[in-house]
Amino acid sequence: MGIPEKIVGALKKTLDAEYIRLDDDDGISGFVVSGQFENMSTLDRQQLIDEALNPLSQEEQRQILMIAGLTPREYESVGVRIRIHEVREMDNGSLEVLLDGGYSDAIYVRGALNNQKGVHTTEPEQCPSAIGILMKFHANGTVADPLTRERAIRVLKDDQYIQIMQTPNQAMHPSGESAGF
Repeated sequence: MGIPEKIVGALKKTLDAEYIRLDDDDGISGFVVSGQFENMSTLDRQQLIDEALNPLSQEEQRQILMIAGLTPREYESVGVRIRIHEVREMDNGSLEVLLDGGYSDAIYVRGALNNQKGVHTTEPEQCPSAIGILMKFHANGTVADPLTRERAIRVLKDDQYIQIMQTPNQAMHPSGESAGF
C-alpha cells in the first residue's frame, strides 16, 4: 500500500470525510471535505487532520506537504469535480470506468458504484501512457441485478463530486441531448 492510500485510509478512519483529493508531485498535497469542519478555525481543522495522520510513520508524514480541510459548502464554491471520461461496456460483461484524477479520486468513484446493491469493482489502476493522470477500474453487477452502462452513468451523474464528460464521438439527438451521457 502506497502513502496516498495510507493517508486516505487514516483520514477516512478518523474524519467523516465526504471526499478526499490528493496529488503526489514531489510531496503529497490535497484536501479533505468534511462536515466536521463547520464552524472550526483553520488552525483547528489542521490540528484535526494532523491527529488523523498520527498513525503514519514520521517518514511517511514528512512526505506530506499540505492537506487542507474544507466544509462541503466551501468545496462547492471552489472545488473541481472528478471528471469521468468514459464508461464503456467490455466483452466480458463488465464496465470499464475511465476518469481523470489520482488514486483517491478513483477510490471515491469506485465507492459510489460499490454503494449500489450487488455491484463489485476492481482495484483502480493508472492507465499506461496516458497524458496526465488517467485511472481506470472495472465494475459489474450480479446475474440477478446486472450493472448496465446506463445505470452506472445515472449513479455517477447523481453524485455532487462527479462530472460526466461528453466526448466528441458521442452522437447527439436532434433535440440537442447527448445520446451517450
